[in-house]
Amino acid sequence: MPGNFFSRLGSIHFSTPLGWPMWAALAAVPTGILALYFLKLRRRSVAVSSTLLWRKSLEDLHVNSLFQRLRKNLLLFLQLLVAALAMLALAGPQMKGAGGEGRRFVLVVDASASMSAVDESGGPSRLDKAKEESRKVVGEMQGDDLAMVVSFSDSARVVSNYTRDKSLLLRRIDGITPTQGTTSLREALQVAAGLANPSKQVGEGVVATSALITPKMFIYTDGGFPDVEGFSLGNLEPEVVVIGPPPPPYIPPVENTPPARPETAADPSDNLAILALQSRRVEEKADLHQVFGRVKNYRDEKATTEAQLIRKRLDQPNSEGAMVDAVSLEIPPQSEQAFQFDVPESGVASFEVRLTTKDALPLDDHAFVVVGDARKARVLVVSAEDRYLLDAFNTPTITEKADVAIVSPDEAKGEAVSRDVRSGRYDLVIYDGWRPEQPPEANALYFGVFPPGPGYESARDVEHPAILDWNVSHPMMQYVRDLSLVYVAKARVIDTLPQAAVTLIEGESGALAFTVPRGGFLDAVTTFPLLDGTTPNTTWFRYISFPLFLYNAVQTLGGSRSGEEVAVARPGQPVVVRAETTEKSIMVAPPDGAAPQKIDRNAQGAFVDDDVTNTGLYEARWTGGVSPFAVNLFDPRESDLATRGLVPAGTPESRAESYKIKIGYNPIEGTRIVPDVQRDWWKLLALAALGVLVVEWYIYNRRVYV
Repeated sequence: MPGNFFSRLGSIHFSTPLGWPMWAALAAVPTGILALYFLKLRRRSVAVSSTLLWRKSLEDLHVNSLFQRLRKNLLLFLQLLVAALAMLALAGPQMKGAGGEGRRFVLVVDASASMSAVDESGGPSRLDKAKEESRKVVGEMQGDDLAMVVSFSDSARVVSNYTRDKSLLLRRIDGITPTQGTTSLREALQVAAGLANPSKQVGEGVVATSALITPKMFIYTDGGFPDVEGFSLGNLEPEVVVIGPPPPPYIPPVENTPPARPETAADPSDNLAILALQSRRVEEKADLHQVFGRVKNYRDEKATTEAQLIRKRLDQPNSEGAMVDAVSLEIPPQSEQAFQFDVPESGVASFEVRLTTKDALPLDDHAFVVVGDARKARVLVVSAEDRYLLDAFNTPTITEKADVAIVSPDEAKGEAVSRDVRSGRYDLVIYDGWRPEQPPEANALYFGVFPPGPGYESARDVEHPAILDWNVSHPMMQYVRDLSLVYVAKARVIDTLPQAAVTLIEGESGALAFTVPRGGFLDAVTTFPLLDGTTPNTTWFRYISFPLFLYNAVQTLGGSRSGEEVAVARPGQPVVVRAETTEKSIMVAPPDGAAPQKIDRNAQGAFVDDDVTNTGLYEARWTGGVSPFAVNLFDPRESDLATRGLVPAGTPESRAESYKIKIGYNPIEGTRIVPDVQRDWWKLLALAALGVLVVEWYIYNRRVYV
């Protein structure tokens, strides 16, 4: 206890608005009070017969004698105390601490894949540091303080509702475990904003009673997420605590030259990552497949590593496996390099590609792929005689991978086709300029229309949108290189994409193509139509990227089991398991060797595994059949370990906002430590000075009139 008391005294500091001239004037106040008591008055000598009635005057004479010992005087003491308290209040005393009387705290902890990174060899992970920082807030809680804890990755989880039980909060924080999911701050903010409403009864039997208390929200993260646009924090006061190394200092540009490190450039970080891995059969050789992918070096120096191809047993996906090939890679700083393996395989096989270099995030040094064709994709195309689209589906390359059925919009409204779509007969349904009333029980690709349901009401028309960039890391955009030549007459874009959406094609006015998950399925949306009536709305048909895009869509969304479908299976997202069986349930074995999980067929006839939490090779089993599928991270934002939200040292004010994290319309500058909450004491000291002054006035009047 004494140590804690003195540590609190050591946390007191002063913040005064007065300068030295004013303090010099204030210092004269107590000096003047003392001078008045020492002041010697000049009196005229008068001869009297007795001094009995003058005893009081003699006492005053002694008091005002210069250098006379100052006798006890209560009024003097009270006046000096008033002056001291007033001066102390003007000094602005404050106590540092992460808590405050009656305060409300919302602790939001990022547990996404990138938070598993270890920035210092042998040191704690970023998640461990985030948990330690949140413990400090709990440790400083006092009195009626309340705190709640939320963890998030691709989804949010309430770890603890509002409570003042510090031991409970610490246990709940310790129980936060790392995930392999991506980062979505929006859902965490929605959960926190809903539960932090002080007018509601919240968990643990505690009520946040006063609407006047503004909850303080600490977000512990490395900033690996996009800005949260169009979101209102309401009564929450956010503070972003950035976990991880700071950015390098700002380098001002030389006159007439671009900045050496523009705001859009990525800072280096200690990581190598496999960003893509897939397989395809060599057309000339039926038993030969190619496994190929890309590795990115996020360091600021050249990296040398080896990519090893490991064959895994189908019945033991969690086994170590045997290395069958390896290739050396030399990757320039902050660049990518492709690799390729030739795999002679006539059936279905599972492989792992492993990097040998040690870095801060081992998770993305491994990737998994399934090789071999198990069946063709079942594709339905709904189009009103768009010959450009239909011709692409009649090519031998696509017909070899998919069984394609083509119907008109009127036929799609019929009972027979609607029943097949609802029952999950198709793996992929393509809607060309026509929007169904209900989404299909399958993956879907839309041209010129948005999927049914809310989230697209804000769509607006744009004329002649220019294509600026496209996401080459996504499997649907593999080998697409000529989009800069494509002309689009008109499109419909939305300002804010749905949650978890991934942009495929970026235009000057917004996303021109994107994907968005839907339950266990994936919707791909191209926001511009292929035809405007009977007139082409785009020149995309003229370029090789158009049939290539459709081929990638069949591979990725159709699940033709050539290895491409694994790219859309990511940790934390539901996966539709393709099982060729009439049984009502299957068993899915996870990659960590745990007991297989039973998956029942849903009402639409599909098997959906919504408990895919880790990367690796999963195995679906049923009577007489086995089907492996792979789950990979493949997220450039998670693999890029450079922190975001901190303004580099030396950044001019005009450029500082571009480095901040935006929540709604508010740019928030991050900090690397939990900011201290100041407890101002000047009001209490001022009230104390006023109280002493009232006592002094009362005693003075008593001595005068009594």
